[in-house]
Parts: sequence; C-alpha cells; structure tokens
Amino acid sequence: MTSKDFRDQLGKFRLEAPALLPVTWSSPTTTSFSKASPRAQQLSPSPLARPPSSTPQPPPPSDSLSPLDSTTATATATTTATRSKRVSTACDFCRKRKKKCDFRYPNCSACTRAGVRCTVPPPGPQVASASVPRDQLETLQNRVRWLEEIVRRKVGIAVADMATGSSVDGGSDPDWWYRVPAMIASSATRSSLALPTPHLLSTTPTTMLSPAANSSTSTPPGLAAIATEPPTGVGVELPNVGEILRDQLENRRPSVARPAVAPRVLRLSSLEEAERVAGQYFDSLGYQYPFLPRSEFFGHLRHIYMGGVPAPEVHNTYHIIIAIALLIGSAEPAQATDFYQASQETLSHALQNEDLPSIRALLGLALYSMFATSGPSIWHVLGATLRLAISMGLHKARPYPTPMEEEMAKRAFWSLYNLDRLIASTLGRPLGISDDDISVGLPRELNEDGMEAPGASTMTIPLQVIRLRRIFSRIYHYLYSNLPQLPPEEAAATLAEFRREVDDWRFSAPVYPSALLYSTSYYDYLYYTTLLLMYRPSTRNPHPDTISVISCGDSSIQVIRSYWDSYSVGKLKWIWLTLSQVYFAGITILWCLEQNARCLRDSRPPMWQPDEQMMRRAIQAVVVLLEQFGKRRPGVDRLAETFRHQSTTIFSQMAYRQQQQQQQQQQQQQQQQQQQQQQQQQEQQQQQQQQQQQQQPQHPSLQLPYLSQQTPRHTPHMPPPLLPPQLPVTLAPPPPPPVPLAPVLDDVLLVDGSGAMPMIDPQMAEQLYYSYNWFQEEMASYYTL
Repeated sequence: MTSKDFRDQLGKFRLEAPALLPVTWSSPTTTSFSKASPRAQQLSPSPLARPPSSTPQPPPPSDSLSPLDSTTATATATTTATRSKRVSTACDFCRKRKKKCDFRYPNCSACTRAGVRCTVPPPGPQVASASVPRDQLETLQNRVRWLEEIVRRKVGIAVADMATGSSVDGGSDPDWWYRVPAMIASSATRSSLALPTPHLLSTTPTTMLSPAANSSTSTPPGLAAIATEPPTGVGVELPNVGEILRDQLENRRPSVARPAVAPRVLRLSSLEEAERVAGQYFDSLGYQYPFLPRSEFFGHLRHIYMGGVPAPEVHNTYHIIIAIALLIGSAEPAQATDFYQASQETLSHALQNEDLPSIRALLGLALYSMFATSGPSIWHVLGATLRLAISMGLHKARPYPTPMEEEMAKRAFWSLYNLDRLIASTLGRPLGISDDDISVGLPRELNEDGMEAPGASTMTIPLQVIRLRRIFSRIYHYLYSNLPQLPPEEAAATLAEFRREVDDWRFSAPVYPSALLYSTSYYDYLYYTTLLLMYRPSTRNPHPDTISVISCGDSSIQVIRSYWDSYSVGKLKWIWLTLSQVYFAGITILWCLEQNARCLRDSRPPMWQPDEQMMRRAIQAVVVLLEQFGKRRPGVDRLAETFRHQSTTIFSQMAYRQQQQQQQQQQQQQQQQQQQQQQQQQEQQQQQQQQQQQQQPQHPSLQLPYLSQQTPRHTPHMPPPLLPPQLPVTLAPPPPPPVPLAPVLDDVLLVDGSGAMPMIDPQMAEQLYYSYNWFQEEMASYYTL
C-alpha cells in the first residue's frame, strides 16, 4: 500500500455518528472511492470487507459482526443530508508542528527522522484523543487471519466464514447426532459440502472436518474424522461408528495453546555440569527408551541456562530428566527430589492436550517412579499413558505431515511398549496392549542430523531392544495365559521354536562402537532374561523337562553374573526392579538344585550339572546383593535371611545326598572287589585241577585207588593259591569322615555326626521355586500404592 493510496482511503472516514437510516451495501469502488486514483481502484478489497453486490442487502445483525466489521460498516453506511467534515490526513507529529506530511507508509519522513512512531487519529468518533499507527488496519487484518488459521489447525474448524460469537463445538446443533456421515452420504449431498484439504497434525489425534462455507452450522467434531482419515469400518461404505463418535463418548475437548507460565527453574552449578548429568541419562536409559531426541533436549538445556524462560512442556521435561539422571548417577536423593517437585508445577499444563508432549511427560514420570522410592504408581502411570497413546492412534500405521513427526511418534509408542512389557512381566500382570492390535512400523535408524545409518546410528540399540521385546511379548502371552496346559510334545516344540528366534536375534545383533557396553553386555543380559522367562515353570508348562531345567540354571547364573559385574564397578541401580531380577535368578538356581535332589532320590542322574565353583559363586553373589539391598531398602533384610536359609538347606541336603551316594559307591566297589577275588580263586583252582589231570599216568585205572586215598590227606596241607602277578592289588578305601562337608553360607551344618537325614520342612522343597510368587505380590503392592 503506497502513501497516496493510504491518504486517499484515510480521507474518506467521517467524524459524525451514523444516521439512523437504511444502509445500502454498495460497491466500495463506486461509493467510497469515487475520487480515488485509478491505481487505488484496482486494489482488492480487504479480507474483512463484505463482497460487493449488485443488489441492496440488509445489514447483518449486530451480534454477528466483529469490531472491525462494525467499524467498516458504520463508516460506509453513514449517509447524511449535509456533507461531513473530513479527517485530517496528516499524522499527529506533523499536525502538531504544522508541517506538511508526505504520507509515507507506514512512517512519514518527518517521523522517520525524529525516530517516533507515525500515528494518525482513529477512524470514527474520537475516544479519549487516542491515536493509532498508520498500519494498524493492515496489522489487525493479518493478525485476524493468523488467529483464524491457528483455530482451524488446532480445533479443525474454519472460523473465517462463521459469525462472530458463534459456538465452535457440536453443542450448538442439537441435531448433529442424527446426521448421515459424509462417507456414506449421496453424491448430491457430498457435492453440497465444500470440504477443504485435510491436514494431519501431530498436535491432535483427530483432524476435524471444516464446515462448508455456505452452511449455517458447524460440522460436529466427532464426524470430522470421516473426511480426513481412511475408512476403518467393515466395508468401504460402512464407517466405524466408534471412531465417528469418539470425541463425544470420551468427552474430549479441543486442543488449546498451553498457558505461558513462569514457574521456578532449578539449575545445577553450571551448564557443563548439567550437560554431564543429562548425558548420563541419554547414555543409559536413552538407548532403552528413545522417546526424547538428544539434540532437542540439549538445545532447550542451553536456552534455560542462558536465562531463557521455557515453555510448560519444556519446563516439565527438563526437570524430570535431570531428576532421573541424578537418581541413576547415585547423587543425593534430596537433589533429585527437588527437581521432581519442580517438574510437578507444570505437569498439569504439559498434560493439557492429547499430543506428543503429553506422552513424553507421562513417560518421564513413569521412569522416575521406577527409580525413586517416592512418586506415583508406575503401573497406574503406564496405564494412563497407554490409554492416551491409543486414543491418539499411535499404535496404528497412518500418515503424518512430515517424516520427523512420524519418527517421533513411533519412538514414543515403542518406548512405551518396551516399558509396559517389562513392568507387566515383572509384576505378573496382563500386558497393556495386544500385539495383534499394533500396526505401526518400527522406527528408522536415523542419526541426530536426520540421515539414515543402518547399524551405526543412535537408534541401532533401541531397535534391537524393540525386536527382542516383541519376541518376549509373544512368549509371555503364550505361556502365561489362562489357556489349557500344553502337552509335553507341543510345549517342547514351541519352546524350541522360540529358542531359535531368540538365538537368531542375539547372533544378528550389531555392535554399536559408540556404545560398546550396551551393544554387548546389555544384549547378553536381555538374552538370558528372556530365556529365563521362557523356560521357568509357567501356567501352561508347569512341569519343565530336562532342557528347561538346564536352560533355567545356566541363564540364572549369567543374569546374576551381569548384576555382579555392575556391582563390582559401582554402577548397580538399587531399584526394586533390580531386586526382583536378582532374587528371581537366585531362587531359580535353588529350584534347579532341588530338581537334581529329586533325581538322586529316584536313583536317576541329575538333570543339571553346572560348574560347581561358578554355581556357588552365583549363590554367594545373590546373598551379598540382597544384604546390600537391605541396607538401602527397608524390609529386604527379611528377604535376604529367607534366601540364606533356603540355600543353606538345599546345600546341606545336597551334601547328605552326595555322602549317601559316595557310601553306596564304596559299597558297590567293595562288593565288586570281593566278587573279583572269588572269581580269581575259582580260576586258580581250575588251573590246578587241569595241571593235576595232565600229571596222571597212562593207566588211570591202576592209580585210582591210590589217588582216592591220598588226595584227602594232602588237600589240607596245600599252600594257599598265589595271585597272578599281572593282576593289580586293590586296597580298601579310607573310612568316610564322620560329618559330611556341607557347603553352607553361615557356618551352620544341618547334618550332624550321626549321618541322619537333615530336618527339612517337607513343603519347602515343593514350594521352593514358587516362593517367588510371594515376592511378586510384594512388588505389585509397592508399585500400585
């Protein structure tokens, strides 16, 4: 808009109040700008102005006009008998100094030289001598268009063609429940609706249908998804009624902008310290739950430490991530608690809408609850997060505006999936969502710069974890459901198939050089915990076979070894989840040893023959870890004492069985030696008889009386037979020790010198393994408080 155009338009406003006469809505080019230049006549009308009409039209009602519309209509409709006085077109600065104004837009030359803002008297009646900038009209028009676009994108309703003050929800139309969905409407009905181009947004799960330009009422939000999302019904012409009415059934509210709040912001000693602490989170949990981009978080971190005021969702994410990082870094719990409490100040604002920031806020809260002794129930938080994710449709394969939005949505959902599988299996509870209901694909291996690098990106390890969790989920659902028990043959075949999948996963897992420990040791830990879940007694396989017992024992030793290595370098996380895994692995070893004892009682070879030294070290490691847990968590000392008693009893029983077995073997050896000696004597007698027969004369009939008389006399005086020189001489074994050497942990021998069977609770041997169920209930009670 040039200076001349603005001057021509500004000079047409009148100061008098509008007369109470009928208003004629005529063309602006013929009424208001009759004396304008040709260039001004070619300008397009303002977006806020009504379109020209060849016939007179009645004015719109007063309640349907915006303030700008009312001002324009009032100025245009003022027609009086006398010619009104024109407004001065000079700006206030030039008018006060009685200088000629050159009407430059948006600032005249005099105002530009003086460094002041160029203002002019407002159109219409003077109000408190207020002045407005020259470009106020254009600025307001641009802002209105911008706000209308925001409303359309956030709510899904185009308000540009709606009357001011109209309701934008479905409550204003009582008949919207009975409307026919657009997907099954006739072609004539569809042609009457001017549907705009649908926009899929990441900030709202449902894209609303914009109303038609010529419709008097807005389309209800619940019916909006039909025009923008693919059909989800049974057939092409039958929509999914649940998807149509989900907004009303769930009492959804439109997404709105989060309020700009300025709560307290906690900071560490320096930016370098904050980056170091945050790096501990991304170098550990960031590989397991990659819902938060590292570059994005560090960008917000620098902004905060430079004095910037973060948005509510950024404020919440910053404080909860720092709180988690302080917990896993073995910092002071009080400092982590302060950051957690600061994050709660903006949690309600972060959860205001159904969008990705809400999912991130809940995931951060769940991780904090898993590592802290305070906070909400992780089971309840995961349930709410899964409901929100399903409501947003994150579990479905659907298009997104940009690839990055799609990638972030996938990472958030699969992080939630991993955490749900872990907590559900630990507590022995059902899974939050079935794998059959998931159609979204896996995330891509993208670096922070957005470039795809298979096997060499920060998403390499998370992808491997997701793949194993999906196998883990199928195993858990198959073996721990309430379906009938499996026949032994079917159970063995199914476990063999699962074992092949798990082995293939481990052999194909790539090594990520930037995180060598996570791509090797962490893979091994996940591998053995999956085998432990698969082979231990389950609902559908309560009596495992020999292969299952061997796999349970070996996997338990490897799991305990993994935790012991972390404890040795001071990196063990003293959380309830670690305690559960350690105790469970230790109980499994004792259960395998009990199976060996049963085999010995039945005179069968033992099922599991582990390395004796490695097995004893694993049991001792469990005792040490439980004792250390008892110093940090109240109540764990009782669990450690119970495990010590169980292990002592099992080892004492094993020692007694081994002693009995050794005695039986010694008796068998002595019997074998006696039998060998008897056989040797018989062989010697036979040889002597053969020699005597060879020494008899040619006429045996003459010598028979003599031999028959002499043989009885010389038989008692014969020397004892000599042992053959080629046979070894077997010595008798030494007598067994009076007390069996039972490998106990607390120097208490339950086997006395009499060699009698130790006193064992008859039910403890049967229920030894299932004592973990009691601990599972204890864990479940803690996580759901």
